[in-house]
Amino acid sequence: MNSGKRFEQNFKKSVPNNIFFYRFRDGTANWQRNDLVRFQQKNICDCMIFDGEMLFLLELKNHKGKSLPLSCIRDNQLKDLALNQIYKNVKCGIVINFEELSECYFMYICDITDFIRESDRKSIPIDYCREKGIKIANKRLRTNYKYDIMEMIKEVKEMV
Repeated sequence: MNSGKRFEQNFKKSVPNNIFFYRFRDGTANWQRNDLVRFQQKNICDCMIFDGEMLFLLELKNHKGKSLPLSCIRDNQLKDLALNQIYKNVKCGIVINFEELSECYFMYICDITDFIRESDRKSIPIDYCREKGIKIANKRLRTNYKYDIMEMIKEVKEMV
């Protein structure tokens, strides 16, 4: 299993049982790495979490290094997440896990789109995530991580 899928799996396992979690299915081309597929479903994001009050639409990104290349985020995800952040009790963002640094951040989609509009950079540096994002505490188990999803939800709600 690649490190990105492992991160997604660890994130899912970190969601408490009393919180609704749904992982959107990957498109067919991604599933079999087949470039000949004529139809490719383009999901808005990787998953959604609902705590009974607020819906979170989250794209999960795992990256080695100290910045996330913008090429890792699809244009339709940026557009669709930005369009859906206007709804009451809907929070849209990207969770960026900097694997080698063991640091994970929730970034509001508006902060990501602002960065893209205002910067000439081709990647989002960790310093920007440290400044604008909500750090998600994590704990290393033997080979996997557990993320403090409840604290992330609490901090996002406090910023409303």
